[in-house]
Amino acid sequence: MLRLKDVSKRYKNGVNALYEVNLTISQGEFVYIIGPTGSGKSTLIKVLNGEEIPTKGEVSVGDFNVGKLRHSRVPIYRRNIGVVFQDFKLLEKKTVFENVAFALEVVNTPRMEVRKRVREVLRLVDLSEKANAYPLELSGGQQQRVAIARAIANKPMLLIADEPTGNLDPEKSYEIIDLLERINQEEETTILMVTHDIDIVNNYKKRTIALDSGHIVADMNTGGYMNHE
Repeated sequence: MLRLKDVSKRYKNGVNALYEVNLTISQGEFVYIIGPTGSGKSTLIKVLNGEEIPTKGEVSVGDFNVGKLRHSRVPIYRRNIGVVFQDFKLLEKKTVFENVAFALEVVNTPRMEVRKRVREVLRLVDLSEKANAYPLELSGGQQQRVAIARAIANKPMLLIADEPTGNLDPEKSYEIIDLLERINQEEETTILMVTHDIDIVNNYKKRTIALDSGHIVADMNTGGYMNHE
């Protein structure tokens, strides 16, 4: 489903962010990406979402050769992936319902289908009763749930969660992981989650890939990781 073959990324300023990374993730997997600051995690996300082109190697997601996409094809590809950030990136002047609907409207989804899918994902993230609320009326955990609902509205084959619990306290963080697990199971969405939270990695054991200085230094299928930084 997702495959990186000999992927390297060197920026124009001379920084080498990834070195010949080889990685295969199957449809329906839930995988953690961990590593210290500067390890290449952000660059890995950027080559997966088409924001950066690898200097060398091949990036494939589904039927897309991401590194070879024409500029006009990048938006089409991005409809097939969802991205969640730690700072939510919600539209403050739109309600919860409108925030989620926006992801469907920009790809010209019929109105009836939009309403049906928004109700569906709001039920999934336990926010049906907050449909008419605005982001600033919600807690941080609720805002992150809206961001996740928006990211999965188009039924993406891949959901990239970039430090989704970074701004949340431990209790809310665990709620978000429970939610991501539910999405992984019920929607059969492949999830790639970048995290610094070793407690989550150790408590919710999943395949864990460790990056350091642009190299994959560990790939642990059983999950769990001791913090040795």
